[in-house]
Amino acid sequence: MSVSSTCITHIGTYDASTRDIPALAFVEKYSDKIDSLEISGPFHDWYAPSCTFFNTNGTVYHGGDEIWTWMKSLFGPFSVVCHNVKVIRLVEAIPTESDPEKAAYWAIIETETSFSMKDQLLAGDPIIVPRLLMFLIGKSEVDGQGTDGLQILEAKVWWDTEVLGRELTTRKGKSSQEH
Repeated sequence: MSVSSTCITHIGTYDASTRDIPALAFVEKYSDKIDSLEISGPFHDWYAPSCTFFNTNGTVYHGGDEIWTWMKSLFGPFSVVCHNVKVIRLVEAIPTESDPEKAAYWAIIETETSFSMKDQLLAGDPIIVPRLLMFLIGKSEVDGQGTDGLQILEAKVWWDTEVLGRELTTRKGKSSQEH
């Protein structure tokens, strides 16, 4: 079976052209929320109640509440997180990927994410890690939820978590030698 789908490619940071496209405007607001580290408020502003999140280590999170709780613990150790977007591709989802009655789009985001540690013993230059994020963005599952009527229906992330782990091990070693 062959299916035709529309794809938009945007290189670089968000701008006026991406803000005119609802799914990309949503992704920018979500990125700003995560980068602010103000991961409070209800999960359903961003994640659908039935959302599934596939993490790079094979762990699968089910439901927006579980995902949001995990996100808080994931980003908790950092004082600053910054997603430096390289390329965003927005691809129209095919009917087998989402409810054919509702428009949905895959946002495929290539980013370099900078992590700065809260712990002063581990502080230093930001740790920069390339990441690939995929979000299936569609109409909110429940009226009155979501942001601008949209939610993440499915999410996938790929990144070499060992880049972060190795740097933290190095910093811990230096810290223990200094004290």
